[in-house]
Amino acid sequence: MNSTRYNDSPYKTEKIENYLRSLVIAHDYVSVLDTSFRYRYVNNAYKKHFRIKPDEIIGKTHAEIFGTSFFNTKIKPKLEKCLSDKIVRYSTWYTHKNISRFIYVSCYPYKYEEEIIGIIINGRDLTELKNISGKHKIQKAYFENLFQQSPDAIVILDNNDNVLKANYAFTDLFGFTQEECFGKPINSLVVPDHLKNEGLNATMQVADGKNINFETVRKKKSGEIIHVSIIGKPILMENDQIAVYGIYRDITQQVKTQEMIVKELKEKELLLKEIHHRVKNNMQIISSLLNIQVRSIKDEKDREIFSESQNRIKSMALIHERLYKSDDLTHISFTEYSKKLASYLLASYNNLPMHIDFKFDIQETGIIINQAIPLGLILNEIISNSLKHAFKNTPKPEIGIQLAKENDNFTLIIYDNGPGLPDSFEKCSEHSLGLHLIDTLVSQIQGKLLVESSGGLKYMILWKSS
Repeated sequence: MNSTRYNDSPYKTEKIENYLRSLVIAHDYVSVLDTSFRYRYVNNAYKKHFRIKPDEIIGKTHAEIFGTSFFNTKIKPKLEKCLSDKIVRYSTWYTHKNISRFIYVSCYPYKYEEEIIGIIINGRDLTELKNISGKHKIQKAYFENLFQQSPDAIVILDNNDNVLKANYAFTDLFGFTQEECFGKPINSLVVPDHLKNEGLNATMQVADGKNINFETVRKKKSGEIIHVSIIGKPILMENDQIAVYGIYRDITQQVKTQEMIVKELKEKELLLKEIHHRVKNNMQIISSLLNIQVRSIKDEKDREIFSESQNRIKSMALIHERLYKSDDLTHISFTEYSKKLASYLLASYNNLPMHIDFKFDIQETGIIINQAIPLGLILNEIISNSLKHAFKNTPKPEIGIQLAKENDNFTLIIYDNGPGLPDSFEKCSEHSLGLHLIDTLVSQIQGKLLVESSGGLKYMILWKSS
């Protein structure tokens, strides 16, 4: 066919463009086919999307451009219908070489002097929209699969508390079928009667746009009560209605395990309290035996040695007594302990000729037991020494106890306002057993001992909490 025929009067370009101007948009594909389905006119959209120039199309058949098989099976029946004076619309993928586009096509009969001489084709490129739609379907299918395969029980509720959708884990957990769940209020399905208000309040909070996360109990279809953690989040449905996305996780076993652990800890706590109580009682028995022994001792120095041993035992017994009465079985309050020990020692030296004033400046802190016992013995030795030796010529005797803590560093100061150590005092003397014992006890807590003897006697013990 001669190409000049394509410019015959019925197919003049300006006439076609004028005819189509009101029907199409600038980016649409526009072409005119004659009754043999050869292209008589195409616009530049083909060049843009298929990278094919208009003059490469003119005179060729639709089948030559997009493939004979594709044309015969998908396109030809529609074009033939259009030639019978019908407007035809369809959508399909068109491929030219390695380029594929998804086109929505409208076919109009092209008439000249009331005779159908061809077909006007308007194609709208929907490739990107189709791809987005395809991705959306894939994502929707993916999330539907996640929803159904999730090990957590998931339910979607409308803002009236009715079940819109439940996954398999939900029906398995609570024992309902999908049909039994759909359209039913979640409260009537899984919420125990005494928690109806809690369930409704949770749904209302999420429907108001809030996220919730709490632990409670719910019931199965069988009536069995289980412990669950619930996460509720608001979601927007396709009709722009807020719905509730609820996730239920069965924590019954965890709760039972936790309850068992708490029970065992309580039993161990009671057992440990009993141990401290028995240790204290045994020390008191030892102290009583020593007291009985003291009564039969005639020598005053020997009696004093036994009394000092009693005081040391009492200092340890007091620690176990404090622990037995405390909720914390690993630490003691040094404030209470030092006051109690000072009171006991003051009473044990009942023949003192003067009143002793105790001053306490103790930072409230707990001392762990493996340091409390050595510190108690240190306190016992220093206070006992002061009561025995410091105040023979002191008009207003005073003993002070100070404790401070900074980070992990402790400082304990015990002082008196007596005359201090005499110039003739020798640390290695047989009369300095107390000071040797203090040195040993300070080493046990890996501490440092400083002694000052001017304007009174002051002991400073420095150590770290372990």
